[in-house]
Amino acid sequence: MNDIQSSTLPFTVLSGFLGSGKTTLLNRLLNMTKEIRYAVLVNDFGELSIDEHLITAHDGETIALANGCMCCSMADGFIGALTTVMDRADRFDHMVVEASGVSNPRRIMDIAKLDPGLSPNGTIVLVDAPQFLNQLTDSMIKDAVLTQIEEADILMINKANLTNQTTVEAVRETLDEQRSDCALLINDRDDFDPRPLFDSTHMAFSSTEKHMALFDANTTSDHGHDNIHDQFHSCVLRHRKPLDRNTFERWATALPLSVIRGKGVISFTESPNQQWIWQKVGRTYCLESNSGTPEQSSTVVLISTEGMPTDIDSKLYGPFSTQ
Repeated sequence: MNDIQSSTLPFTVLSGFLGSGKTTLLNRLLNMTKEIRYAVLVNDFGELSIDEHLITAHDGETIALANGCMCCSMADGFIGALTTVMDRADRFDHMVVEASGVSNPRRIMDIAKLDPGLSPNGTIVLVDAPQFLNQLTDSMIKDAVLTQIEEADILMINKANLTNQTTVEAVRETLDEQRSDCALLINDRDDFDPRPLFDSTHMAFSSTEKHMALFDANTTSDHGHDNIHDQFHSCVLRHRKPLDRNTFERWATALPLSVIRGKGVISFTESPNQQWIWQKVGRTYCLESNSGTPEQSSTVVLISTEGMPTDIDSKLYGPFSTQ
């Protein structure tokens, strides 16, 4: 399988108004993860509830965990915490920053974009299902709530199980009106697994390998599906020959909003001796040169909030379909 190697550290901002559930989600991420070493920048250690058996060191500014993750306090400012992590960036696979409940997440992302060692991996904004509609009627906080929504790459209606279906549907419709171009999912479970929300394409690669089905031994494409978690679905697409770059980019732009993340290694006919890392979050995607060994084949993983379309769906498979 193609090797995805990147010299930069993926950087994700987790945002949402006060009480939307950011800390709870981070608690679950840190306590559940095994495959990815996260560096998590938080506003207040006191709100974290990490299994004490995971903690291997705590020096006041950082908490080291046995699963390779680390929490870093932003009590003395974001820049200081960012520097602390970047000084040991080779120890981590992904950085997540918890934005203040009343802040604009773009400011954090803009600062991160100035660091050549970081690769923007999107802004996830949590929406408090029971409180959201009331927040929009409060002139004191409405603008802050809407600003966060405007900056989202992925929107998640959180705590949907704490209100009724009518309210959840009203929240969804309001968000669709505000951001019809944004990936949207609903969390109505206490045992929600947040890992695919941040980036579990590596999990999809490993899990779908076991279930990969070759359509036709004579074709140049093969495809596989898997449910990496109850709430998410994955799809692996392969092509044994270089792809036309324009065709690929048109396909990437046209993917349905239910595909919240994607990652892969791509070979293009225009540059046969070079491979590219493709990463998608929400509606946006980027391509960067891959430092791995060049190959002619291409492989991508898609993470979706809904069941993947059928095997004959040309919109999903695009340049990976049988030719």
